[in-house]
Amino acid sequence: MHGALDELVDRSWAAAAARRDARSGAVIARPPTMPLREPRQESRFGNAFPVLEHFERALALARRHELADLAAALEAARGELRWSQNAAYDETNVDRALLDGYAYAVLTAPDGPLPCEAPLCGYLMMAPDLLYRDHRHAPREIYLVLTPGTRWCLDSGDWFEVTPGELIVHEPWQMHAMRTGDQPLLAFAAWLEPGDRTAIRI
Repeated sequence: MHGALDELVDRSWAAAAARRDARSGAVIARPPTMPLREPRQESRFGNAFPVLEHFERALALARRHELADLAAALEAARGELRWSQNAAYDETNVDRALLDGYAYAVLTAPDGPLPCEAPLCGYLMMAPDLLYRDHRHAPREIYLVLTPGTRWCLDSGDWFEVTPGELIVHEPWQMHAMRTGDQPLLAFAAWLEPGDRTAIRI
Protein backbone atom coordinates (compact mmCIF):
# COMPACT_ATOMS: atom_id res chain seq x y z
CA MET A 1 0.00 0.00 0.00
CA HIS A 2 2.91 2.35 0.77
CA GLY A 3 5.53 0.85 -1.52
CA ALA A 4 7.34 4.10 -2.33
CA LEU A 5 7.39 5.14 1.35
CA ASP A 6 8.64 1.72 2.48
CA GLU A 7 11.40 1.90 -0.13
CA LEU A 8 12.35 5.40 1.00
CA VAL A 9 12.52 4.34 4.65
CA ASP A 10 14.63 1.26 3.84
CA ARG A 11 17.04 3.21 1.63
CA SER A 12 17.38 6.01 4.18
CA TRP A 13 18.21 3.69 7.06
CA ALA A 14 20.65 1.70 4.91
CA ALA A 15 22.47 4.92 3.98
CA ALA A 16 22.60 6.05 7.62
CA ALA A 17 23.85 2.67 8.87
CA ALA A 18 26.65 2.71 6.26
CA ARG A 19 28.14 5.89 7.75
CA ARG A 20 29.84 6.98 10.96
CA ASP A 21 28.95 10.00 13.06
CA ALA A 22 30.99 12.91 11.71
CA ARG A 23 32.13 13.90 15.22
CA SER A 24 32.50 10.69 17.26
CA GLY A 25 32.85 8.00 14.61
CA ALA A 26 29.95 6.04 16.10
CA VAL A 27 27.96 3.69 13.88
CA ILE A 28 24.18 3.71 14.24
CA ALA A 29 22.15 0.63 13.34
CA ARG A 30 18.48 0.79 12.37
CA PRO A 31 16.45 0.09 15.53
CA PRO A 32 13.77 -2.60 15.47
CA THR A 33 10.28 -1.30 14.84
CA MET A 34 8.10 -0.98 17.93
CA PRO A 35 4.39 -1.47 17.18
CA LEU A 36 2.11 1.44 17.92
CA ARG A 37 0.47 1.19 21.36
CA GLU A 38 -2.30 3.66 20.62
CA PRO A 39 -2.95 6.27 17.91
CA ARG A 40 -2.09 9.84 18.86
CA GLN A 41 -1.52 13.17 17.13
CA GLU A 42 1.79 14.95 17.73
CA SER A 43 2.02 16.98 14.54
CA ARG A 44 0.41 19.89 12.76
CA PHE A 45 -0.10 18.64 9.20
CA GLY A 46 -0.44 20.73 6.05
CA ASN A 47 0.54 21.10 2.42
CA ALA A 48 1.10 24.87 2.34
CA PHE A 49 4.05 25.44 4.67
CA PRO A 50 6.06 28.31 3.12
CA VAL A 51 9.33 26.34 3.22
CA LEU A 52 7.96 23.88 0.67
CA GLU A 53 8.59 26.43 -2.07
CA HIS A 54 12.25 25.37 -1.68
CA PHE A 55 11.57 21.63 -2.07
CA GLU A 56 12.36 21.42 -5.79
CA ARG A 57 15.58 23.36 -5.29
CA ALA A 58 16.58 21.10 -2.41
CA LEU A 59 15.92 17.97 -4.47
CA ALA A 60 17.97 19.38 -7.34
CA LEU A 61 20.86 20.13 -4.96
CA ALA A 62 20.68 16.66 -3.41
CA ARG A 63 20.73 15.01 -6.85
CA ARG A 64 24.15 16.63 -7.47
CA HIS A 65 25.75 15.16 -4.36
CA GLU A 66 26.58 11.88 -2.65
CA LEU A 67 23.06 10.82 -1.67
CA ALA A 68 21.43 11.34 -5.05
CA ASP A 69 19.75 7.93 -4.70
CA LEU A 70 17.86 9.15 -1.62
CA ALA A 71 16.77 12.27 -3.50
CA ALA A 72 15.42 9.98 -6.23
CA ALA A 73 13.58 7.82 -3.68
CA LEU A 74 12.14 10.94 -2.03
CA GLU A 75 11.00 12.21 -5.43
CA ALA A 76 9.32 8.86 -6.14
CA ALA A 77 7.44 9.03 -2.82
CA ARG A 78 6.49 12.72 -2.94
CA GLY A 79 2.81 12.05 -3.64
CA GLU A 80 2.55 10.08 -0.38
CA LEU A 81 4.51 12.49 1.84
CA ARG A 82 2.71 14.07 4.81
CA TRP A 83 4.35 17.39 5.69
CA SER A 84 4.10 18.58 9.26
CA GLN A 85 5.40 20.81 12.01
CA ASN A 86 5.77 20.17 15.73
CA ALA A 87 2.36 20.96 17.22
CA ALA A 88 4.05 22.49 20.27
CA TYR A 89 5.87 25.14 18.21
CA ASP A 90 3.97 28.41 17.84
CA GLU A 91 4.63 32.14 18.11
CA THR A 92 4.82 31.94 21.91
CA ASN A 93 8.04 29.91 21.85
CA VAL A 94 9.63 30.21 18.39
CA ASP A 95 9.93 33.08 15.96
CA ARG A 96 7.92 33.51 12.79
CA ALA A 97 10.98 32.83 10.64
CA LEU A 98 11.22 29.27 11.96
CA LEU A 99 7.50 28.61 11.55
CA ASP A 100 7.73 29.78 7.95
CA GLY A 101 11.09 28.16 7.35
CA TYR A 102 10.81 24.50 8.25
CA ALA A 103 8.65 21.43 7.70
CA TYR A 104 9.06 17.73 8.31
CA ALA A 105 7.82 14.91 6.06
CA VAL A 106 6.76 12.29 8.59
CA LEU A 107 7.37 8.67 7.56
CA THR A 108 7.33 6.40 10.63
CA ALA A 109 5.72 7.85 13.77
CA PRO A 110 2.59 7.46 15.91
CA ASP A 111 0.79 9.86 13.55
CA GLY A 112 2.77 9.04 10.40
CA PRO A 113 1.69 7.26 7.24
CA LEU A 114 3.67 4.22 8.49
CA PRO A 115 2.45 4.13 12.12
CA CYS A 116 4.75 2.83 14.85
CA GLU A 117 5.98 3.75 18.31
CA ALA A 118 9.64 3.89 17.25
CA PRO A 119 11.85 4.65 15.50
CA LEU A 120 10.43 7.99 14.35
CA CYS A 121 11.82 9.11 11.01
CA GLY A 122 11.22 11.45 8.11
CA TYR A 123 12.80 14.25 6.09
CA LEU A 124 13.46 17.76 7.39
CA MET A 125 13.32 20.81 5.13
CA MET A 126 14.80 24.14 6.22
CA ALA A 127 14.73 27.34 4.17
CA PRO A 128 17.92 29.27 3.36
CA ASP A 129 19.26 31.76 5.93
CA LEU A 130 17.41 30.16 8.84
CA LEU A 131 18.45 29.43 12.43
CA TYR A 132 16.88 26.48 14.25
CA ARG A 133 18.08 27.54 17.66
CA ASP A 134 19.30 25.40 20.55
CA HIS A 135 16.88 22.63 21.51
CA ARG A 136 17.06 19.18 23.07
CA HIS A 137 15.02 16.04 23.71
CA ALA A 138 15.24 12.64 25.38
CA PRO A 139 15.58 10.28 22.37
CA ARG A 140 18.87 9.90 20.54
CA GLU A 141 18.62 11.47 17.12
CA ILE A 142 20.42 11.20 13.80
CA TYR A 143 20.58 13.50 10.80
CA LEU A 144 21.84 12.33 7.41
CA VAL A 145 22.43 15.46 5.34
CA LEU A 146 21.65 15.54 1.60
CA THR A 147 22.38 19.18 0.73
CA PRO A 148 25.41 21.47 1.22
CA GLY A 149 25.90 24.63 3.21
CA THR A 150 24.36 23.90 6.62
CA ARG A 151 26.24 24.39 9.89
CA TRP A 152 25.64 22.58 13.19
CA CYS A 153 26.32 23.53 16.79
CA LEU A 154 26.48 20.96 19.61
CA ASP A 155 26.38 21.79 23.32
CA SER A 156 26.48 25.54 22.52
CA GLY A 157 30.02 25.11 21.16
CA ASP A 158 31.60 26.17 17.90
CA TRP A 159 29.66 25.98 14.66
CA PHE A 160 30.87 23.46 12.05
CA GLU A 161 29.78 22.77 8.48
CA VAL A 162 28.14 19.48 7.57
CA THR A 163 28.56 18.28 3.99
CA PRO A 164 26.24 16.02 1.97
CA GLY A 165 26.57 12.40 3.03
CA GLU A 166 27.62 13.19 6.59
CA LEU A 167 25.85 11.70 9.58
CA ILE A 168 25.30 13.67 12.79
CA VAL A 169 24.27 11.98 16.05
CA HIS A 170 22.64 13.82 18.96
CA GLU A 171 22.83 12.03 22.29
CA PRO A 172 19.90 12.14 24.77
CA TRP A 173 19.28 15.71 25.95
CA GLN A 174 22.27 17.02 23.99
CA MET A 175 21.78 20.66 23.03
CA HIS A 176 21.97 21.23 19.28
CA ALA A 177 21.20 23.91 16.72
CA MET A 178 21.34 24.20 12.93
CA ARG A 179 21.85 27.18 10.64
CA THR A 180 21.43 27.24 6.86
CA GLY A 181 23.33 29.51 4.51
CA ASP A 182 22.18 30.45 1.02
CA GLN A 183 20.92 26.93 0.28
CA PRO A 184 18.00 25.00 1.79
CA LEU A 185 18.63 21.97 3.98
CA LEU A 186 17.19 18.58 3.17
CA ALA A 187 18.06 15.79 5.59
CA PHE A 188 16.86 12.39 6.76
CA ALA A 189 16.14 12.68 10.48
CA ALA A 190 15.24 10.00 13.02
CA TRP A 191 14.68 9.42 16.70
CA LEU A 192 16.07 6.01 17.68
CA GLU A 193 13.84 5.59 20.73
CA PRO A 194 10.19 6.40 21.41
CA GLY A 195 9.49 10.05 22.17
CA ASP A 196 6.94 12.82 22.04
CA ARG A 197 7.68 15.58 19.51
CA THR A 198 5.73 18.04 21.62
CA ALA A 199 8.16 17.47 24.52
CA ILE A 200 11.14 19.07 22.73
CA ARG A 201 12.65 21.79 24.91
CA ILE A 202 13.49 24.88 22.91
